[in-house]
Amino acid sequence: MALDTSIIAGGWLAAGLTIFLFSFLYKDNPFFKIAEHLYLGAGMGWLFQVSVTSVWIPKIWEPVSKGELLVIIPSVMGLLLLTQFIPKISWLSRYGFTFMMGYGSGLAIPAGLSTDFMSQIEGTIRPFSKLASMTPFSILSSLIVAAGTICVLFYFFFSVEHKGHLKKVSNVGIYFLMIYFGAAFGNTVMARFSLLYGRFDDLFTFSGASYFYATQAILAAMVIYFVIHWLVSGRKPASEEEAA
Repeated sequence: MALDTSIIAGGWLAAGLTIFLFSFLYKDNPFFKIAEHLYLGAGMGWLFQVSVTSVWIPKIWEPVSKGELLVIIPSVMGLLLLTQFIPKISWLSRYGFTFMMGYGSGLAIPAGLSTDFMSQIEGTIRPFSKLASMTPFSILSSLIVAAGTICVLFYFFFSVEHKGHLKKVSNVGIYFLMIYFGAAFGNTVMARFSLLYGRFDDLFTFSGASYFYATQAILAAMVIYFVIHWLVSGRKPASEEEAA
């Protein structure tokens, strides 16, 4: 089944940009710079489009057109942030930053206490409310989680010097922290590898005849460029050699 021309062009573009980005593993080169600038430019364009369609129009323009003039105040505060790029009036940006930091802290602190503090306590205690119906393995798991939480809290308890039994408990907390950091790092690595597998899968897809062997053609063209560049840059003029 023949593919549409736009799909084939998209496959060539995707394969080219992917290989351009991977070329940085060899060295910094013009192909990588092209892909990098396109990525940043497209990202900024997408953010601008989202800002216009999701913020400026529905949250500023439409309310103002309906007579809701209070939205002008936060809009002006936001525009004051742009004065940071004008040295003579850059001091005006302080008002916008002050409002943003104060409002953001007011939102973040209750949410942080609820998710990182209260939810952690609730998640540690909740299993013991069903102790009668729990299996021995579930009881053991809940005890390990509770003990680990307490030991980690003791590790971050700096009001008293860590010595004796307190030091032993805090040392156990270090092991739980290392287990957590290792699991978090492993999860991050797995997520990054899944993205890498996705790019390799796309490169394999675009290497087929339906895409006119886009992956092989682009890769071969880049190899030829690097070889020619290496040969040309490796031959210094006689005047430069004598000066050296």
